[in-house]
Amino acid sequence: MSRIDELIRDRLSKDGQVLNLKAQFIREIGTRELVQKEELKNLRALDLSQNDIGDDGVKALAEAPMLSNLRTLNLAANRIGDAGANYLAESKCLRNLRAVQLVANDISEEGEKVLRNSLNLMSLTSLKFRV
Repeated sequence: MSRIDELIRDRLSKDGQVLNLKAQFIREIGTRELVQKEELKNLRALDLSQNDIGDDGVKALAEAPMLSNLRTLNLAANRIGDAGANYLAESKCLRNLRAVQLVANDISEEGEKVLRNSLNLMSLTSLKFRV
């Protein structure tokens, strides 16, 4: 059993809708493995804060059909820059997102603007960049 499988087993809510992986240091490679897991198909809330996933980890999330039901995504403190903001903004898989937390990342005003104006994230009602 991989570490990701163990984390899902131990941290996924019984109804399969909430997964808290805060500060588990799964990085980009763990994110790529995570988004392929069938157990996440009903996920509504995902906390990946403090995991050092970077822009490439965000790309994996943005391209993950398994996360199409996701409503809340916490990506605080993950070394995410404007490239990651663009991946989120262009995502066709995360259209149901309502809240995204991006505090303590490296996203510029331009990256913020791209996210706020995204035509793919029309359900978004909460987008946080600062504490």
